Amino acid sequence: MKSKNEKNSIRKIVLMGVFWRILIIEGILLIGTLVYAAMTEGKGTIELYWYALRIIFLITIIILFMMITLKKFLTEKIITPLEDIAAANIKLQEDMSIVQYVELPDNLPHEIETIITSRSKMLKAILDISEERLKYSTALNDELERGKKIQKDFLPHSLPKVKNCDISSYFHPALQLSGDFYDAFKLPLNHIGFVIGDVSGKGVGAALFMALTRSLIRIFSGSYMSNDSSTLEYMGNIWTPEKALKAVCLTNEYLAKEHGDDGMFVTLFFGIIDPLTGKLFYTNGGHEPLMVIDKNGIKHSLKGTGPVLGPIQGATYGIGGIQLEKDDLLFSYTDGVTEAQSETRDFYTRAKLKNIFENGFEGSSVYFLETIKTDLFAFTENAPQSDDITMLAIKWLGV
Repeated sequence: MKSKNEKNSIRKIVLMGVFWRILIIEGILLIGTLVYAAMTEGKGTIELYWYALRIIFLITIIILFMMITLKKFLTEKIITPLEDIAAANIKLQEDMSIVQYVELPDNLPHEIETIITSRSKMLKAILDISEERLKYSTALNDELERGKKIQKDFLPHSLPKVKNCDISSYFHPALQLSGDFYDAFKLPLNHIGFVIGDVSGKGVGAALFMALTRSLIRIFSGSYMSNDSSTLEYMGNIWTPEKALKAVCLTNEYLAKEHGDDGMFVTLFFGIIDPLTGKLFYTNGGHEPLMVIDKNGIKHSLKGTGPVLGPIQGATYGIGGIQLEKDDLLFSYTDGVTEAQSETRDFYTRAKLKNIFENGFEGSSVYFLETIKTDLFAFTENAPQSDDITMLAIKWLGV
C-alpha cells in the first residue's frame, strides 16, 4: 500500500489532473461531434459507429501526444524542480549543518524561479542569524566562564586551619553561576566566623548579589582586623562576637536601601565560634536551621532569629548562643539539599536528611559530608540538578 505522501505527490496530482481534464474535454467534443453528425448528415447506426471509432482513435492520438508533451514540459520545468527543492528541504530539516542550495536548469517558469530565489535568500538570512547567534553564544559562554572563575574566587580557596575545629565544605552549583555561598574566616581574639547563604534565583543576578552579601558580612564583622590591641576597636567599641553579628543587620540595611527595588533577597546563617571555649554565637536570617549533632543524634536546631535579608529596611535580627560540647558537629546547608529531586520528581526532604544521623554520628567533618552526598546522589540518580547544593560542617574537638 502506498503511503499518503506517495498518493499525494505533486507529480501524480498534476499529471492526473491534466489527464482527466483532457479526457473530459475530448469526451464532450466526441459526443457533440456524433450528435452533430447524426443531426446534419442523417447517417445510419453503422456509419455512426465507424465514424465514432475514427473520432475515438483520433482523440486517443491527440491525448497521448498532449500527455507526452505536457509530461515532458511539466516534469522538466515544474515537477522536477519542486521535487529537488523538497528533497533539499528535507535534508536541511534533518541536519541544519548541511545547507543544500538547489541548482536547476535555466528557462524555468517565473514562479519556480521566485520560489528558488526566495529560498536562497531565506537560507542566507538564517545562516547569517545563526552565525551571529553562534558568535554571541560563544562570547556569552566565555563571559560566563570568566564569571564562574571570579565567583569561585569569592568562595574560600581553602578553609582556615583553626585549633580545636575541624571544618569541611561541599559546593555544587546547578548552573555556571550560583546564588549559594559559604565562607569561613578568622576574626579578632582568635574567633572563627562562618557563613552560609542562599540568594533567591539563579544565574548572573544571584551571583552578583551573593558576592556583595559575602563581602559586606566580612567587612562589617571585622574580619580584616588583627589581634593587636591597637586595631581591636570597631566602630568606637571593643570587638565582641555579639557586636560582630550586627553585620547581618548592617548588611540588610545596605541591601534594602540600595537594592530593595530589585526584588531579590538572601537567606543567611552567620555564626561565630570561640575555639578555646566552644561558645557559639549566631544569627539566622531566614535560613535553614543549623543542626548540632553528636554521637546520640540531633542536640539542637538553630532556627531563624530574623527575616531574610534584602526586602525589609529596618528589620531586626536576634542573636542566639549555645555552649558546644566536645565532638559536637555543626551542620548547615541550603535548600538545594532538601529540595533535590529524584527521577520521579520526589523531593529529598529534610526528614530524609535527618534520618542519616538520627542515631548519632561519630567521625570527621569530611566523612560526615561524604555520607550525606552518597545518600543524596543515590536518591537523585540521573535526574538533572534543580538547585545549587551547598553544605558546611564544623566539628568542635574540645580542649
